[in-house]
Amino acid sequence: MIPGVQIEPYDKLLFMPVGRRYGNIRSIGHKEERAVLSRLQQAVHRALPQFSYRELQDIKEFLNADCWRMPVPVTREEELYPQLVRPEMFLWQEHSGQRGLPIDESYFYGKIYSRLSAEGLHYHVSYVLKDYAFCAKLHRMKREYWLDQIYDAYSRHPFIQLAKEKNHIVEAVERMNRSSLLGVLKFPEDIAYWRHRVEIVMRPYRDVPDAWRWEMCTHEKELTVNGEALVCTCPVCEYAVTYHVEEERIELREEPIMERTVKRIATIERQLNEIGAQSMNVVETLRDVQTLKWKLDAFSGRLERLVEMKAELEVEAPEIVGCYEQLKAVRMPDERVEPVLMSLSEVVLPDTKVLKAVRDWQTLEVSDALLDELMLEWTALLEANQPKPDDVLVEVEGFQVTRAEAEQVEAFLDETELTLSLHLLAQMLMGEPTNKVRTLRLHETAVFGMLSEWPEKYAVRAVKKLFKEKI
Repeated sequence: MIPGVQIEPYDKLLFMPVGRRYGNIRSIGHKEERAVLSRLQQAVHRALPQFSYRELQDIKEFLNADCWRMPVPVTREEELYPQLVRPEMFLWQEHSGQRGLPIDESYFYGKIYSRLSAEGLHYHVSYVLKDYAFCAKLHRMKREYWLDQIYDAYSRHPFIQLAKEKNHIVEAVERMNRSSLLGVLKFPEDIAYWRHRVEIVMRPYRDVPDAWRWEMCTHEKELTVNGEALVCTCPVCEYAVTYHVEEERIELREEPIMERTVKRIATIERQLNEIGAQSMNVVETLRDVQTLKWKLDAFSGRLERLVEMKAELEVEAPEIVGCYEQLKAVRMPDERVEPVLMSLSEVVLPDTKVLKAVRDWQTLEVSDALLDELMLEWTALLEANQPKPDDVLVEVEGFQVTRAEAEQVEAFLDETELTLSLHLLAQMLMGEPTNKVRTLRLHETAVFGMLSEWPEKYAVRAVKKLFKEKI
């Protein structure tokens, strides 16, 4: 804390230097400014009866003064700073006694007090002193204490407690609102109305960031004063709550009417349950899908491998493999599907076409023997399609390059640090001992002369086709 300077006859004012390079005050000698200070002194005297002895003592201790005084900022030119300093400048902060208070607009009031009328100055000074009394009260306890109070009050807020209790419903509503199932449930006008109501009901829940559900986040917080309340802000989450100190109560950014909020979360669940009850044909189809998934789960190991083999072979597969492939992306609740929000919200249908296809899929046969036979057949196909060293990768007018030869050249290109042109590579492979080939010692490589029997134009064409991407 910067010790202020006391200047007679202003016994209720405490002059404080502002400006980083200015740390002391000798006098305030300007005639006009002395008149302003007299008015300020009178306004302070007039405001004093509003405050209790304890409040005045708190302010005295807050400002580290020998008696009760109101801070008045003074510039390095020993002129009055046009605005009064806010008490947040001193709240849980220490300032060097060798330097002035920092000139930061957020730490000064907006009004230029020298321009105010007598009544205006009285009200402004009263307002300022109330802020000082409030901050002095806060300052009696450490910042961490108030953060703890805010954390506790947040967890006790009626909406936060409701949201925590009903979190499973909140999440189910959000899942259901994004679900493709809404496109097949009855009736379209009921679905449209339900989704409209969701936007209203979910607004206070959505306003709370994920990290604040349903406890305050763990990021560093900023505390600022707003009247007789503390605003707790998380810069990371870009979210703030207001703590009313006297009431020990949190105010949310989106403060809902609790009686209405309690009813709404129950109503939105009931309305979806009614939609489910009038869509039993869809629910029965979902149960068929669920039963089929359970049935295929017993063969998931083989079916999973068959799906992979199908992709490798790029062949048409028996319908049971295609069925399993489509059902893989479908998610169902562990229990039997019911026509209620909590059950339907766990259904994930990337494509509602499976609801039509399941009628045909129910007649499909699946057994270990059937899948084993298909795996044997496809395994044989895969082995037949495995690359072989003598596979011909390129053929030009009867001249051939095998896979083994191409891989040998590719290995050389991967290992060498030389930068070769296609023409130089062709010369090396044809075994032409040119000066450049000899200089680069390419005639000593294992692939030198590999295409020695090829005509030059054919060799160049083959090199371009095989190794253009490598060079």
